[in-house]
Amino acid sequence: MPLAKPHLLSDYFHATKNPSQTQIEGVVYIETDRALLTPTSDLSTWAAEAIKETTFLRSIVEGHYGPEANSKLLGIVLWAPMDQPTATLLEWLKLAEQTAGLETWRRVKGFRFLLQGLREEAKFGEVVLNGPFVENLEILGQRGFSLDIGVDQHSSGVWQLEIVEQAMRRAHEGVEAGEKVIFIVNHLCKPDFSKHTDSGHEDEGFVRWKQAIEKMAKCERTYMKLSGAFSELPDTPTVDTDVAKQIEPWVKHVLECFGAKRMMFGSDWPVCNVNGPEHASPFGVWVGVVDRLLQKLVPQEYHQDVWSDTAKGAYRLH
Repeated sequence: MPLAKPHLLSDYFHATKNPSQTQIEGVVYIETDRALLTPTSDLSTWAAEAIKETTFLRSIVEGHYGPEANSKLLGIVLWAPMDQPTATLLEWLKLAEQTAGLETWRRVKGFRFLLQGLREEAKFGEVVLNGPFVENLEILGQRGFSLDIGVDQHSSGVWQLEIVEQAMRRAHEGVEAGEKVIFIVNHLCKPDFSKHTDSGHEDEGFVRWKQAIEKMAKCERTYMKLSGAFSELPDTPTVDTDVAKQIEPWVKHVLECFGAKRMMFGSDWPVCNVNGPEHASPFGVWVGVVDRLLQKLVPQEYHQDVWSDTAKGAYRLH
């Protein structure tokens, strides 16, 4: 597997040196795509890989990978068992904090749980709407954390977006503004970029995706990440001009709903290396794609919001 190996910040810094004039102020580490079955043992055994990941991040903060890696690791998003009973989530938060240590825990800004792996609509709805998921969202909000949400229109269906939007609203109902969990939605919700129009009319899936995005954007403290497009393209991308043209209708709609101040750049590194261009730097091509879209769709004074300022605010990096 191309991703089944260590990926260090030094590798990321090397990858980002290719695009001209790219300056990396800092990074937010997003947990490895982790999906665990229902626990059958104690939490430390069941979540052993997540604990190892936290220990690895602590070693970066403690300087074992050099001063640049330490200084530029500004934020961390860990995995959390959002589908498990609230008692399990609370136990995990305590264990993660103990594993991380004071300074690393200070950099933990939120958590992620990949809902996109639940491919059956009935099961998805049961987990997101009828289980402890919403209560767990409230717990994160009370503690000042965000949740990175991964849903997938392309591989699963637009119903994932529609159901999770209901959970987002429920998690904010009756909650004081300062304790509402922050939502950071990943990858434009992984749309199917091959379907925009059909016989001169907008494709039904595109229409439903647009409607779901509009509803998500109405949720307070909710942001969208401009990332992950290479994995959803019908063909392997080659140059940034082609990719920008193909995904423009989706990006334009997200900008209309969220605005630049609630939209953030995401590199999707190292995943972008798997489905990205074969004969060019995937990171460099993606930077070019985003730059072209911003130049066309967003006034210059808001470009910095998408490149960095939105992320600084959403992840509380100041």
